[in-house]
Amino acid sequence: MAGKYESRNTEGHHVVAQDDPLALRILKEEHHVFRRLFDRVEAASEAERPAITSEICLRLAVHMTIEEEILYPALKPVIGADEVNEGIVEHHSGKQIIAELEQLDGTEELYKAKVHVLGEETIHHIDEEDEDLFEDAKQAHAAGKVDLDALGEVLRARQAELYDEVARDGDIGETEEADATEVPTV
Repeated sequence: MAGKYESRNTEGHHVVAQDDPLALRILKEEHHVFRRLFDRVEAASEAERPAITSEICLRLAVHMTIEEEILYPALKPVIGADEVNEGIVEHHSGKQIIAELEQLDGTEELYKAKVHVLGEETIHHIDEEDEDLFEDAKQAHAAGKVDLDALGEVLRARQAELYDEVARDGDIGETEEADATEVPTV
């Protein structure tokens, strides 16, 4: 039985649709993995939690990098800056929690709470992407404003490159991620 988050994978815009362009299929499939992992970590014992959290943090780092390096810059001129900038700021918040979790061993009093908040923020973010950003992107793709199939090939290649770097060096190394402080304030 699917948990609190995973059950969303079969609902509405969270479903990987037959007509989703490749970029959206790749990212939605990853979103499905995140929902499963956050359900697993919520149900995990204290001893199991750090390994699952480590996998979540690594996968999120790669996922956020490919979105910020490739997807967001491609979408910003065709769907507007508001949704993209919101995603960058939400990523920044997640990165802060990930950085804190990476300094902990899982026995700390606030560890489980930090993992839970990372899950809540991540699920909120990916739900919004599936429902809003990706739907706008899909419309732009259908209108010929962006080629999300070609972009999907670029996403997939960069994702593989980042995972190769992790296998070789233990981390994803230098990236061209957005900086939330670069987002203009009103």
